[in-house]
Amino acid sequence: MTAKTIGTTGLAHASLSARLASLTELTRLGAARAGDDGFSKELLADAEALLRRSGERMRMSGYHTMVALAGGTGSGKSSLFNALAGAAFSPAGVTRPTTRHLHACVWGMEGAAPLLDWLGVQRRHRYARASALDEGEESLAGLLLLDFPDHDSVVTGSAAMVERLVKLADMLIWVLDPLKYADASVHQGYLVPLAGHAAVTAVVLNQADTLTPEQVTDCESDLRRLLDAEGLAETPVLLTSATTGAGLVNLRRMLADVVAARRAASDRIAADIEALAERFAVYAGDSVPGWDSVPGWQLPGPDAARATVPDDVGAAAGTAGLPLPWDQEPAEVGQDAGPDQDAGPDQDAGPKEWQPWQPATPARPVVPTSRPPWDDATPDGRPELPAAELVSYVPAAPAAALTAAFAKAAGVTAVTETLRSGRERAAAAYIGWPPGRLAARLLGRAPARTPSGHPGGAAQAQRSDIDNAVTEFADQVGGSLPEPWSHTVRAAARSRAGEAQHALGEAVTLGLPPRGKVIAWWRLIAIAQWLLMLLAAGGVVWIALILAGHARNGSSPTSDVSLAPWIGVMVAALLVLGWLTESWCRNLVVLAADRERQQAAKAIASRIAAVADELVLVPAGRELADYERFRAELATAGQRTH
Repeated sequence: MTAKTIGTTGLAHASLSARLASLTELTRLGAARAGDDGFSKELLADAEALLRRSGERMRMSGYHTMVALAGGTGSGKSSLFNALAGAAFSPAGVTRPTTRHLHACVWGMEGAAPLLDWLGVQRRHRYARASALDEGEESLAGLLLLDFPDHDSVVTGSAAMVERLVKLADMLIWVLDPLKYADASVHQGYLVPLAGHAAVTAVVLNQADTLTPEQVTDCESDLRRLLDAEGLAETPVLLTSATTGAGLVNLRRMLADVVAARRAASDRIAADIEALAERFAVYAGDSVPGWDSVPGWQLPGPDAARATVPDDVGAAAGTAGLPLPWDQEPAEVGQDAGPDQDAGPDQDAGPKEWQPWQPATPARPVVPTSRPPWDDATPDGRPELPAAELVSYVPAAPAAALTAAFAKAAGVTAVTETLRSGRERAAAAYIGWPPGRLAARLLGRAPARTPSGHPGGAAQAQRSDIDNAVTEFADQVGGSLPEPWSHTVRAAARSRAGEAQHALGEAVTLGLPPRGKVIAWWRLIAIAQWLLMLLAAGGVVWIALILAGHARNGSSPTSDVSLAPWIGVMVAALLVLGWLTESWCRNLVVLAADRERQQAAKAIASRIAAVADELVLVPAGRELADYERFRAELATAGQRTH
């Protein structure tokens, strides 16, 4: 075996890197929402442990396949290990069969030391089969066979050691004996949790030589029935006898096939990811009601590139909140050791300091972030999505209803109607016929030359209406989502609702035209009206002079009686012209005021929509985007590859 063949070749499925990145993202999203009503801290801790464990395994030899023999006392596990290894490496007990230490036999030692250190195999319990590779065992080259301590041993620490090692082995072979093959502690504690690991799990019914052929058939059938009932229908069952060698050929053939495939490690990681994805699935439901992703939709933000290129580990590394497991510094590992070398203190004493099989970096405590996820958009340095993209995650109908409710709460209709009537009154002070204005003034009903107050001054959105609108919106959008998303979407929608009252008042004020605005043509019409009034008054004076001159029997333009009728007609025409001018201009003012009202309503509506976006839709949309991201990442992490 040359060094060129040692590495991670064969470890990863085509999509394993993407699935690990998705699991990292699921863990990040869950950690931001952990708590009594949120994601399980135990689940998040298990996910982080798997990410670290997978990263450590993927950095080590992909040429070697770790196959573990596990079982209880008296199952003949160590005898089977010795029979496969071809030597009495692992001593079997006589009065009380028990395995206290972890033993390993390696077919091809080169490159295996880091794995053995990671597992915690003491150097005196490592055995090499390099010399046997020339004697017909070439098919087992790369096999790292482990003999686990008995899971039910009375030796202190054995059960905990088995619990740890079961998570590290690439493939597990459970060795059962005819007397205890139905032991509940084995089935419920170990086999049932591995129901989704059929590709890397096998069951061996050992000591078949102690049974009659009929008993062997009955035991095999009953064991098969138990496994099928526990969801292990695809897990193979082999019959062996370490004493007579019966069934060892089939067992060796199975081991040779597993070693040749060089995919047990990736199968194990994939199965572990699928198991965790099933636990994460309880926090996922259907898509956001009323939200339809466009065809070809990808994960928002930079994850899109990684989602379309799942094999690119480098691209995957930059897309998750937690550092990907294979980005951590590898643990220091020892050198290759033969069976005559010793590692030092006994494992049973327990590690007093860092050991090679422990993670290179300690596990991070899974605690909620200091601020809610919608209030801290980039806890992991991820670029913040544009507000428009976040709002696009909010269903259109509830968003439109919220904006309409905000407009109603701000009294937009009343404000714009007040604006129109105020403009009409202000214009009347300029375009009205002076005699009419004088009469109105005498009666105390003269229109003001400028509006006495700004319509927006009365715009004070009702807090209760705002709260009701936000609550209804939150219920419509988040009510059907599973926990904790239902709670977090509601909380996100309400997170800035306290600012809405003031913001809506400003939106109305800024959306109205300037106060005291006087149109230029109003002043021109006012001048024209006064000219007409002066001309009409001059005509009346002229008529009076004519009548006075005629009384003196003079002969002048001011005494020619024949001019009086024409001058009277001119005065009447001027009065009619002034009235018509007022009526015509008033119609223009009404049209202009209505157009101004529509423009103001449009401007105010735009500003109110911006307020709704900023204070409610963007926070809620960020949470909904994370929910859709969670569903997409869950689909990637949970995809089956076998």
